[in-house]
Amino acid sequence: MSSIKDLEPPEYTAEERKSLIDFLLALKTAQIREFLKLVELPVSGTRIDLRERVQTALDDGEVTYEQVVGFLDSLAPWGKQHVFLYSGPRGDLAQWKDPDAVFQLLKDHRLGKLFNARLPLILPEKLTLSSITHLDGKLRITVVRKRTYSERAPEHDDEKQSVAGEPITLRAYVHHVSRMLVVFEWDLVSNDAILHITQLDRDTLYEQVAKEFFELVKAWLDIESMFGLVDIRGAIPKLHEFEGNGHPEARSHGIHYRTLQGRRVSGHSPSHLDSVLGEKGIDRAMEIVREESVGHLGNFYWLSNGSSGPVSNPLQGDVHVILVADKSRINFPTPNTEDVLRYVLHRVRQLS
Repeated sequence: MSSIKDLEPPEYTAEERKSLIDFLLALKTAQIREFLKLVELPVSGTRIDLRERVQTALDDGEVTYEQVVGFLDSLAPWGKQHVFLYSGPRGDLAQWKDPDAVFQLLKDHRLGKLFNARLPLILPEKLTLSSITHLDGKLRITVVRKRTYSERAPEHDDEKQSVAGEPITLRAYVHHVSRMLVVFEWDLVSNDAILHITQLDRDTLYEQVAKEFFELVKAWLDIESMFGLVDIRGAIPKLHEFEGNGHPEARSHGIHYRTLQGRRVSGHSPSHLDSVLGEKGIDRAMEIVREESVGHLGNFYWLSNGSSGPVSNPLQGDVHVILVADKSRINFPTPNTEDVLRYVLHRVRQLS
């Protein structure tokens, strides 16, 4: 297809090469070791050891920077995140299904260079349109921004004495720089869409970030007017009902309802390993509330052996999912693989 750019391995600057190693070493230890296994390098040692090992392998050509980029990009959309579900627009999608037509549309808006482009490694300070791909029947739009955050490193804490002889405790933090991604994926076959936003520092930011994203692409794809936000409130009473009937698909840790008059009622389990349900009086009260209210917030652990969902459940263990139903937002507080995240989102859509 002549209008689509070939995906050739790029040349990386010295700054980009350093950023790549920084991004890789900022991952969880288990993820770093996963990469090392993938490229057939030893997985033992401290982070300093791992950095030196990766750098040496890159310098010697045993590992390529493209392998690092591919691994990072494979993890990025499936990490800790908040998600909005959309139903697609009515009407003929023929133009959108044609990669050449989409490429021409982007060229008309001076965005042709972003078609099937790799994600940038040198990160912009503000939300920036970075890549638009049209592959396997999906249109995916990716926006990138620099994200800085601190993480406690108690192994580096220290104590010393002040001039007055009083003890001083020094608490250590590691400062990370990573890519904050916003990804809008439109499945042109099912005509459904998903907006992924990397987990941020404050819960109130997600709707604001979504608005910023919509403004960036509005000139050629008006998402707010073309797509419908899926109301996920109905998924909470459904999951509650399944669990109450002895056929749980997810274990409830917290169930919150809002009455038609605006009052809120909630139930909480003693731990994340226990269900909200299990005491007759409370179960009956929650059932009455469920029948007369709408779902407001659901804190669930999706089950690998859930009995209400389809047989093709790919989960290998419990998956923590928080349904922020009043915002129609789904929170995955821990990283997941692509098949797990897609499965849970598919079920939430069905239950809604």
